[in-house]
Amino acid sequence: MTVPGILREARALVFVLVCLSLSATLHTWAHGDLPPLIALVAGAGLVVPLAIVLTGRQRGLPLIAGALAVTQAALHALFTLVPAGAGHTMAMPAPGAMLTAHVVAGGLTALWLHAGEVALWRLVRRLAHRLPRLGLLFALAARRLSAPAPRRCTRARLADLAPALPEPTWLRSVVRRGPPPALAVTAR
Repeated sequence: MTVPGILREARALVFVLVCLSLSATLHTWAHGDLPPLIALVAGAGLVVPLAIVLTGRQRGLPLIAGALAVTQAALHALFTLVPAGAGHTMAMPAPGAMLTAHVVAGGLTALWLHAGEVALWRLVRRLAHRLPRLGLLFALAARRLSAPAPRRCTRARLADLAPALPEPTWLRSVVRRGPPPALAVTAR
């Protein structure tokens, strides 16, 4: 199942925010100060394209963990290359301790993101199954938001998109006008 549109961008935003906050937190823990704002903005610019590509459909834990590891390594390099300003207040930890911190925090975060991914897709599937009209609304919104150019919709095309509506109950009801048959015979 693929999801274009708002759901895709929302999932990408969550991935970017998690990656940036994890890297900034670990950098602050290791160096004693926050990375500069320009480094955070540049880091978001690095992570957004990867996040958009990954959020095209549901992903498994190995891919989420791998993408998180790659982004952690890139953001770590970026944050250490950009000077922080006033200087570091703490001594830098040993490279082994930093690597261990990145691996442990990245692994736990990957588990957390995967659990959220599974829960979100389970909710989307249930909503699509129980509320087919809501699924149609999602499909129409996704086409509307992601379509490069508007296309002309014909009646046949709209009929293909819309689910079959139930027949109104009054069409199957029996219409009887006049008095009941027993009274009709005596009235003559």
